[in-house]
Amino acid sequence: MPVRPANLFNQSSLIFAACVAFAFCSEAPAARAADAEAVTIDTTLIVKTPPVRLDKPAHAGRASVVLMTGGDGLLSLDATGTITASTGNFLIRSADLFLRHGLNVMMADAAPAHPTGLNVATRLSATHAAELQGFITAAVSRWNKPVWVVGTSNGSISTVTAGGFLPPLAGLSGVVLTSPVTNLAPVNQPTFNLYASRIVVPALVVWHQDDHCSFSPPDGSAALFVVIPSANKAARTFERGHSVATDPCGAFSEHGYAGIEDKVVKEIAEFIRGEDAD
Repeated sequence: MPVRPANLFNQSSLIFAACVAFAFCSEAPAARAADAEAVTIDTTLIVKTPPVRLDKPAHAGRASVVLMTGGDGLLSLDATGTITASTGNFLIRSADLFLRHGLNVMMADAAPAHPTGLNVATRLSATHAAELQGFITAAVSRWNKPVWVVGTSNGSISTVTAGGFLPPLAGLSGVVLTSPVTNLAPVNQPTFNLYASRIVVPALVVWHQDDHCSFSPPDGSAALFVVIPSANKAARTFERGHSVATDPCGAFSEHGYAGIEDKVVKEIAEFIRGEDAD
């Protein structure tokens, strides 16, 4: 389910409109602030609130996720903050699912600091760690809820940086790595391994057992899980779905959890909330 512009209506907004039109309500309706909210942000740290289509109502926000997309990390936000690129990415197209599970969503763009996108070395850099800190701080400021950085594919390299950079990033409650890229160039692999070995915040590693992307093999994800020293860590593996991609690293392949997005997001949300079930 891609993120795209839409008009969002709910019962409270309709009641509010009636109150204004007919002046018969004795008090204002409950504020929407308690509901999970989706926003976009870029490296200027300006937060925007483009509408996200919801198949079901958002639940009350209990935690917040900063979503780090794969590929080059570019969302190509327009003037309203609406995403015009990477809309098919597993995390981005699943924004409404995170909302449904009571998680505020902040979708992070690599621009304008990185107009041509993020490469692996940049995702492992101190500059990027500072950008991640900015995203986390913005999420804490906006919602005052625990903040988790969630990455997929190349975005999981950013997540490893968030969890393993020193000094630790303030306000980070945990990390989630989905379809993590673990086969890096020799020049970058040692830094990635070092950061992974420092992750002590709660951590969830997620992969598809039939992921055929050469950069994110299932055995690499399993090995990464072992390396992470966190006392509160878990692994989740998935199967099946319905891949429609010819590229094994594509967003709609097993690598991108095509057809099982709801199951994957449910498991992520339950781990973040510290629950075994809804």
